[in-house]
Amino acid sequence: MSSDSRSSSFEDISLEAALATLDEIQGSYDVIIEFHSAEDIPKMDVIGHADPYFIASIDDQISYTSSIIPNTGTPKWEDEKWIVRNIPADAKLTVKVYDKDEDTVSDDHVGDFEIDNLIDYNAPPNGHEILGPSNHKNGYFHLSIESMKSSDETKHLPPYTFDGPCRYFRHDSFAVGRLTMLNTDYVYSTWKIQIRRISEFFKPCDRQYWNKHYLAAQTIFGFCPVSTASQSTIKLAHKILYGRTIKNTESGQLTNADQLWKSIFSNPISKKIKPSIYSYVIDDNTWRFSETDAHFFADYASKHALLANCSKYVRYAGEFHPRPKYGWDRCDDEWELVFDNASGTYAPDASLLNNLKELLIFNFPGLDIVTYDHDDPQLKESLEQLKNSAEKYLNSTTTIQKLVMNCPTSAK
Repeated sequence: MSSDSRSSSFEDISLEAALATLDEIQGSYDVIIEFHSAEDIPKMDVIGHADPYFIASIDDQISYTSSIIPNTGTPKWEDEKWIVRNIPADAKLTVKVYDKDEDTVSDDHVGDFEIDNLIDYNAPPNGHEILGPSNHKNGYFHLSIESMKSSDETKHLPPYTFDGPCRYFRHDSFAVGRLTMLNTDYVYSTWKIQIRRISEFFKPCDRQYWNKHYLAAQTIFGFCPVSTASQSTIKLAHKILYGRTIKNTESGQLTNADQLWKSIFSNPISKKIKPSIYSYVIDDNTWRFSETDAHFFADYASKHALLANCSKYVRYAGEFHPRPKYGWDRCDDEWELVFDNASGTYAPDASLLNNLKELLIFNFPGLDIVTYDHDDPQLKESLEQLKNSAEKYLNSTTTIQKLVMNCPTSAK
């Protein structure tokens, strides 16, 4: 072997060893962050205490928004856990605390704090100081962090992968409900569900960008004054329909298909599943959807651009509807969700429907999913059967609600 080849070989080995050492030093980590409580949160308004919530972020790459704890200076958060995979050793956590204000466009900023030693974290005895304007101390925050080297099962995931838990948020709008007239309660609901490992099933290269051949999408995403005005209107509508509020927001966790059916799709009074069609988008971290209808206001409220908050791309989009697995005359048996790619705004690739199916089954084990391309005749047949069942459901639900309202209460 020549001296040149030996030198080259040694250089390759040294480079490989150096990279291995660097990987061992830096590496990637998984973290489980639990947000517990805060104290001494100041009053931000004249009347009442604060309504605190927080937004946490890691390296400005991934964020987490908590639930709102009403009317207190000592909030305690239950089950506020955040699992993130594949973060660098020098990752930094930033937590910003806010006071929810229902009557204004923006919320009051209470203060924030940072944690630089996220991997080797040690909680301060008195909690983290929440520093407001001019470094004024606005309370203390308590959390715990468990970190571990990424395992062989998780280190292949994209950096900053959200891995649970799956939390849902339902926002009810009574004003929009009276416009859409989709139910007897005159409530229009929107749902946002955090989904695990979206980037594993929909790679960044698979992002579905807005459809440049679709006139409505051109109006929204084009470069003209009309587009600017359209985006402003849509973003305002998105904030109204998906914003978290103190009174009209419900939240919880989902771990399987049964919880999804009971918490999301079942009527709380009749316990029945409503024959409905929903528009949906999957973005980088969430599954958002709302009921759609030919009625103008319901159609507008469920537009894909509105669901996506005018994002120029989504991971996937379309419509879905529930149906009894063995036919509409057997509604007490098993149910399934039928998904398609019917979105003119994003025109998602039909070849990725199976990715969508695998993603949802991974997040909700036991869920039955059927997928159709938007122009599949079987999809049209399924939608027709659903529409025929919708009127029967509406009549039976109305009867049950009247019985509940008229039922006399027992004497104490």
